[in-house]
Amino acid sequence: MTPRQAQGHPDRRRGVRRRATAAAVIVLAALALYAPTIDDYFLQDDFGVVALFATRSLSYIPRWFVMPWTEDIWGYVPDEIRPFPAVSYVITSWFGAAAPEPNHLVNIALHAANGLLVMWIAEAAAGLGLVSAAAAGLLFVVLPIQVESVGWVTGRVDSLPAFFYFASFLLYVRWVRLQAEHTGTGRLRFQADYLWSVMVFLAALFTKQNTITMVPALVLYDWIVARRRVQISWAWLRPYVPYVVLTVAFLALRYVLFHAVARENALSAQRFQEFVSDSSRHLVRLVFGGAGIRHWTWRDTGVVAAVLFVLAVRDARRQLLATPAAPQPPLWRAAVYFGIVWIVLGMAPILVSGYYSPRHMYLASLGWAVVVGIGFETLWSSRPAPASRWFAAIVLGVLLSGYGAQVHGILGGWNRYAAISRAATTQIEREATVGPEGTLVIAGVPRLSWAFAVPYSVRPPFTATDLTKRIFVISDSADHCCAAGQWSDYTRGALRGWRDRTDRPPVVALYWNPMTGKMSRVSDGDDPQLRTLAALLLETDSRETLDSAIRGLMNDYVALR
Repeated sequence: MTPRQAQGHPDRRRGVRRRATAAAVIVLAALALYAPTIDDYFLQDDFGVVALFATRSLSYIPRWFVMPWTEDIWGYVPDEIRPFPAVSYVITSWFGAAAPEPNHLVNIALHAANGLLVMWIAEAAAGLGLVSAAAAGLLFVVLPIQVESVGWVTGRVDSLPAFFYFASFLLYVRWVRLQAEHTGTGRLRFQADYLWSVMVFLAALFTKQNTITMVPALVLYDWIVARRRVQISWAWLRPYVPYVVLTVAFLALRYVLFHAVARENALSAQRFQEFVSDSSRHLVRLVFGGAGIRHWTWRDTGVVAAVLFVLAVRDARRQLLATPAAPQPPLWRAAVYFGIVWIVLGMAPILVSGYYSPRHMYLASLGWAVVVGIGFETLWSSRPAPASRWFAAIVLGVLLSGYGAQVHGILGGWNRYAAISRAATTQIEREATVGPEGTLVIAGVPRLSWAFAVPYSVRPPFTATDLTKRIFVISDSADHCCAAGQWSDYTRGALRGWRDRTDRPPVVALYWNPMTGKMSRVSDGDDPQLRTLAALLLETDSRETLDSAIRGLMNDYVALR
């Protein structure tokens, strides 16, 4: 059959249509789930990040490889070299610096692309059929633990490195399969897939440092799934050398710039204990959804072990029934690799992250999606075929429906906090426009809306002018961009500036209910006591008492109006 004939072969055309349909389902699922976030306003870190890159251009790319990407917008210099996220925010700023829509569309597109990569990895690395691989990709898209990475503009710092990591791993696996199919020896030949894998891995490293786990991911895949025997020889080591060299060079660069390789200074006995607790919550949240309050238990481990045992027994039966011309993929090996090794490697960098966040599991969550795909494959290929396939479809449908309902509920909270964020920015700009110069505005915005936002949220590009040049805006420490000491200096300076003006400008306190979004507004014109309470804030003797006084004023005085 000639290539032209092969292209027109009915089976080939049918296969192309099936693959296109599977890809379309995954993309449409991502779009349908996250479409409600497209016009969500900026939240939390978004204000500082978006404001910074609205003033930068792509000419900064060379220096972003040797400097912290967020510079000092948080009041300190972070140990993060991330040129590719920086580039993504510069590009989205071209479509409107204060427009959240381009940023959300990029996040959704990235999530959909990662779902496709999961499907292709499930096929190439786990040996799943198209239907089961598509189920894995679809599940990845629908997992509730992904919401923060997709719905939050700054969550891109986890979905973008995962995109490069997944792509690099997939290209390597395809190269391994090509070697086995065409040479049978595993000798290194520099095909395009291998070279692209190495280059994409370089992009992954310079997107986020948690991608340094690629080398063990490749070695353990070769050993467990591809069954490449470990040998102390150059022939065995050679395929991994470029990845090792890039990883070592990246860590050396970090050491030169920050005097730390991988935040090892953060390691302590207490951090190990926190990591164990955080990991337990992460696993529960990954598998069961929700807030991850319950901890992973030995019962959960027993269930996983039982599932892996069943898969191993069924796989052994498949291997016995397989003919030499139609070998069956080792599903139990893939289940061990993706269900244990991949998830452990994906979670390992959390040890030095310093805080809990569900988006830290974005990379690791591929492992759970592929394991579910393997379970689906086991049911799908069981006998009798019609009954087992119906059962597999029902189980998958129930799982996807449950996850999807959770995503919808979580996104409802994000939508509410985004609406509060937009309302707070608009209201404070209105106060600056209609009120006299020097007005003191005390903002009580929920931290899930404005954590780390002030003063960026009241400056261009989010407002027409820098409101802090006309009025004084203060908040509690949770809403301020920077460290406690800097917040204290900023807040006390604003209070003194307001108090020392001879024209006695007014004071306005604004509070937004985090559950309903309802705003409460009190001014000294409504209640003269507010001026006295604001002046008393300067009488506090420490950062802690000042912070407590502002929160008390908001919660016990303004919120009740």
